[in-house]
Amino acid sequence: MVQTVLSNLPALLFTLALGAALLGLLVWVLAGQGAASKRTAQILWALAVGLGLVGLIRLVVAP
Repeated sequence: MVQTVLSNLPALLFTLALGAALLGLLVWVLAGQGAASKRTAQILWALAVGLGLVGLIRLVVAP
């Protein structure tokens, strides 16, 4: 089962990137209310961009 998931790595990375971006949005909203740090939201968005780029590169380069 794990091999099946890892065989479709670009889709997994895009899904994780979407999750990180949505979590970053939630943290951004909480930061607007003073309950979180905007820096954390920016880190999550950077992680999302990184995962998305790696997924895109893997998708293009994959045989």
